[in-house]
Amino acid sequence: MNPLRHAIAASVCAAALFLPSPPASATEAARPSFEAHSELFELVGRIDGGRLTLTLDDWASNEPITGARIEIDFAGHIRIAEAQADGTYTLDATPFAAAATYPLTITVTAGEQSDLLATDLVVGDSAATGAIAAGIGIKEIGIAATLTLLGAVVAVRLRRRKGEAA
Repeated sequence: MNPLRHAIAASVCAAALFLPSPPASATEAARPSFEAHSELFELVGRIDGGRLTLTLDDWASNEPITGARIEIDFAGHIRIAEAQADGTYTLDATPFAAAATYPLTITVTAGEQSDLLATDLVVGDSAATGAIAAGIGIKEIGIAATLTLLGAVVAVRLRRRKGEAA
């Protein structure tokens, strides 16, 4: 390999070091989710694998609540979440397949306590959400472009020096 190719290879490697790597939780961050709470309950929902999985906790103690009834009302349609053995609640997420903001009204009844929670489930474009979750922005692209340009300048100068030496 000649020095010009070495310089180009080194500059490409250097530029790659400055590119951000996606965070470990990029796929987690890209999943549509919501959080709603009141003085009694905290409810977290996340869409994964075609199911909306809900976790219900006591707001004051953060203890999981099992055996509750959770009704989700959106656009006049009421869905009841099914309790799972692991303490979560699930329901079919097919109605939330399109990219949109879904205003949700949630009724939680646990024993003698009940409450009404309101939140929005934002389902975005998966490609745009993935890029945002990966943390690739204008700054990172600018750094990569600058390093590439710097590598090209170094390569041209090395080539000129080689021509002068001959």
